[in-house]
Amino acid sequence: MANRFIKSSHCASLSFSGVCASLILLGAMTAEGATYYVATTGNDSNSGTSSSPWRNPQRCTTSPIRAGDTCIVRSGTYTDTNGDGPVVYVHDRTTTPSGTASQPITIKSEKPLGAKIVGPSNRNGWGFYVQKPYYVIEGFDISGVNNNSSTGGGAGILIVDTGDGTIVRLNAIHHIGRQSCTNSTGGFFAVIVRGASGVLIERNRISYIGRKRNGESGCSTVPDTHDHAIYIKAASGTTIRRNVIYNTIMGIPIHVYGGTTSNLNIYHNTLHGYTALASSHILLSSTIRTANIKNNTSTDANRAMVRLYNLTASGVTISNNVSSGSLQFGSASGVTFSNNLQNTNPAYINKSANDFRLTSSSPVINRGTTSGIPPVPDGKPDSSAYEYSLQSSTASLLTPTGVSSF
Repeated sequence: MANRFIKSSHCASLSFSGVCASLILLGAMTAEGATYYVATTGNDSNSGTSSSPWRNPQRCTTSPIRAGDTCIVRSGTYTDTNGDGPVVYVHDRTTTPSGTASQPITIKSEKPLGAKIVGPSNRNGWGFYVQKPYYVIEGFDISGVNNNSSTGGGAGILIVDTGDGTIVRLNAIHHIGRQSCTNSTGGFFAVIVRGASGVLIERNRISYIGRKRNGESGCSTVPDTHDHAIYIKAASGTTIRRNVIYNTIMGIPIHVYGGTTSNLNIYHNTLHGYTALASSHILLSSTIRTANIKNNTSTDANRAMVRLYNLTASGVTISNNVSSGSLQFGSASGVTFSNNLQNTNPAYINKSANDFRLTSSSPVINRGTTSGIPPVPDGKPDSSAYEYSLQSSTASLLTPTGVSSF
């Protein structure tokens, strides 16, 4: 079994005296998280150590895993092995552990994007399906989830109800549903947050989401707004920051719809390219109570950066964003726009190659507000997923790794 080191913060600087011994006897001890491993050469009956890894990342959700542990997935391709749909199912049964706010359970790729999670085809599927609180999903290459059935759909990552505090970061989520030719009203998504609270989605690269368009490869598809990059429904405290999202084929990059969503933060994202026909990069609908949408850049949306659609809102602020076209479509009381730029070219390094880093002349530089935003080194945030002063010197999954295609 992987080592689980025990320590007492009270005894760390003391000799082993009667005082320290008493503390130990009273149970004033904490456990450092253990580390386990998964590899394509492993076996799920192994101990999960570095030299005796498990075979499937699903094993990261069962005993002996507990709060504070890390499960490292080595490079290779991993798929659904039992036919239930998810590749990794963090389900709500009592046998699956929960993390805590101070000791989350981390499932991460050993090498950035080295572990590839491929969602199943020919049935509804998911890369990760999270129903337990405080999990971290980090560094994976997630794709697939193709389904041509009349009820087809699925997601790279689905976080529902009791998946509070989940963190999704540094993943490349791409080509979700791209091989699907279906008129299903079920959708294809990169990330869904439904009913959960305190979810953080940061520093991901999300691209080419959605089924084939009408006429593409001979496909006949009527639905045009069912497939989205990030879909938020009736969630509270969701933060979406520092993501690059481009080419959402049959939907909207950030779609907020259904129930009541509260305390939503969308900032420092770069949004580009294809959307559902005649749609926008951010759609706000249903009921939203308190939202801050700021320091984002939008280019080549079909209609506008932000669409307000059948929205009942209070405390929604949209500020310091930059759009290459119109900033707003539709209106709603309870929404305030300020300090935004529209019809402005953000001057990316190479937009046609999906390189959305900023040139030195970009009007996006230093355009952001500092209000409610983690500080940047020069104290002047840019309205972009990229910070110009850091973009060339900091290793990041936001830096292009090649040009994707349909």
